[in-house]
Formats: sequence, structure tokens, C-alpha cells
Amino acid sequence: MNISMEINRRALYNSLRMNWILEPTIEVEAWQVEDYRAMPLDALFERLEDRNIRLDKNSFVAFADTLDTPEELADALFSEIPDDMELYDRVYLVVFELWRRLLPEKPCLSIFCDELDHQMYLYDRNQTASMESIEDALANLQVILDENTDDGADPFEAFECINSGCANDLESFLYDFISEQIDNNNESYAVELIEAFGIYVQDIKWFEFLRARVISSTDPDEANQIVKLLVNNKSIGPDLEFYLEILTFLVAYGDKETFDSLVKKSVPLLQIEEDFQALILICADFYHRLDRENVEKALQALLKDRSKRDLNSPIDLKDIHFSEFFKILAKS
Repeated sequence: MNISMEINRRALYNSLRMNWILEPTIEVEAWQVEDYRAMPLDALFERLEDRNIRLDKNSFVAFADTLDTPEELADALFSEIPDDMELYDRVYLVVFELWRRLLPEKPCLSIFCDELDHQMYLYDRNQTASMESIEDALANLQVILDENTDDGADPFEAFECINSGCANDLESFLYDFISEQIDNNNESYAVELIEAFGIYVQDIKWFEFLRARVISSTDPDEANQIVKLLVNNKSIGPDLEFYLEILTFLVAYGDKETFDSLVKKSVPLLQIEEDFQALILICADFYHRLDRENVEKALQALLKDRSKRDLNSPIDLKDIHFSEFFKILAKS
């Protein structure tokens, strides 16, 4: 079994469980989505015994002591990987949980990725007992990435290796988490995280945008300069989500020239009604800051006219409201 398959197997079941929790009508087997972390130790050993694998705590630890990962142990419990992969995975999930609990002194990449996934999941669902848990997980992530790159690993490959072992999208989580630190006025920690992980992420434009957000309250001119460079960077492909994030930022800090330029870039990328309404609302907020009440009211009226439309319906750029939208902005 190769390394990527080892760390991916647990992530696949984490992903299945997370999706099932969000959508319980998904067809799954109970064993695939059980919370093994909540299962008593005796019950885990009983599961193994049901598969004719007779181990107790001492024999499990002794057996595992000769191996490096729970994946290796699951393999060792079979003379060869069985044709019945369901049987193998049933055993693997139990073995993985036993390893996690009984051998904390023998961490491995799949165990680390599982714990990181668990902490991200709890944080996203506001179930984190304390911030220290997710902060410790991210600190450990930085240590692993730094150690591997110091040993000569490619930073992007090192990051992607861990990302592939997680059910959550690690890069998206980091962006959202750092963004929340900025929202909560925890700028020093946000800067620390940007510096720690900025060299590892593939889509660097999001982290550059975070840098602008961090300094916007103390140096709005420098923040705007960073944003302008991002807007005018021809190597950054069209990205509506990114454009809307920047436009939202510019509502509070941006100049009209940059704002208008980005609005024009955004319109051809609109696909559904929700996109268009979001853009109209951002523009209304921007002109509210500029005290252009006539423009703001016209945009709010346009938004009201479209308020009953299905937000998921595709939009037609030939819709008369688009020409009206541009006429309103042209008068600004």
C-alpha cells in the first residue's frame, strides 16, 4: 500500500461521515459512518473478535510495537489484502481507532491528518472545547511542513500530501480561519498564520489579500496598493469568488477607480441570480460610503425588483436589468 493510499483511506471515511451528517438521506452502511472515537474500548475489541481477530490491549500494543502505522497493522492482520475490501475496511477503521488511543507515542501521518480533520470539523461546527485545540493542531501542521521542507521536500508537495489526507480542504480552511481572526481583531495571530503557511499554499492570491486586510486598519493606502496589484495582475485568472471578496473589502477601504474596474471584470463571470444580487448589494454599500444616496437608492430598487427570483436560476447577461445596472453606475 503506498503512502497516499494509506493516508487517504481514513480521509475517505471522514468525508463520507461528514457528508452523511449534513445529508442523512445519503445511502451508507452504518459501519461506514459510525463515530469510532465515541466507541468504548471493549466494543472496539469485540468488533475485531467478530472478525476472528482476538486481541486485547496488551497484545494489540505488542503487535503494533513492531510496525509504524495502523495501515501496516491492518495489512498484517491479513496474510494478504482480501478480495472482500469491505471486510478489510471494517477491520481497518477499528484498528485505526485503537492505534490512535493506545499508541499516542507512535504518531504517523494518517493519525495526524485524522486529528487535524477532527479539529477542523469541530471548529466549523462551533463544537471546539477551546481555541487551544485548533491552534495546537495548526502549530503541529506548521512543524511538520517546516521539518519536511527543511529536509528538502517541495513546499507545495508537502502541503498537498497532508491536504490529500484530510477530508476538509485544508487551504480553504486556513483562509477562512485566518479571515475570522482578522474579523475578531486578532491581527497578530493572523499575521503569524499568514507567515507560517503562505509559502505552502498553491493559490497565493488569497493570502496576499489577507495581508491587505490585516494592515487595512493601520495603513489603508498600503492595503489598497496590494489590492490594486492583485486586481491588475494578469497572471491571476478570472475568479468571481475572489473578485467579490475584494469588492466587499473595497466597500470600506477602496477607491472608486479600482472598484469600478473590478465590477466590470466581475459581470461577465456572473452565472446565477445569487451572484448578480450579491454584486448589486456590494455596489449599493460602496456608494453608501461615498454618500451617493441617489446611486445607492437606484441600486436598492433594482435589487428589490429581483428579490423574488430563484437565487439558483441561471442569468442572462442580455437581461434588461444589466443595462439598467450599468446606466446607474455610469451616472455615479
